[in-house]
Amino acid sequence: MSARQRPTTDSARVATPPGPASHRVACQVHGGLVEYDGYSNDAWAYLPDHGGYVSNMFVDVDDAWLSGVPTC
Repeated sequence: MSARQRPTTDSARVATPPGPASHRVACQVHGGLVEYDGYSNDAWAYLPDHGGYVSNMFVDVDDAWLSGVPTC
């Protein structure tokens, strides 16, 4: 999993958060579409401790949009 400067896979990598692990999510946005293992999602979570966005595709929850997390 790579944290990106902007919510798209075309953006520069700014960090590689360890995983699986818990990470603080400040907010989320719709960004570039990510397709993986037959699924697709355009939601991205901002990880302030790593200074970048990760696709919600790789966040261990059932829904694409994280419940209770505000929009950036």
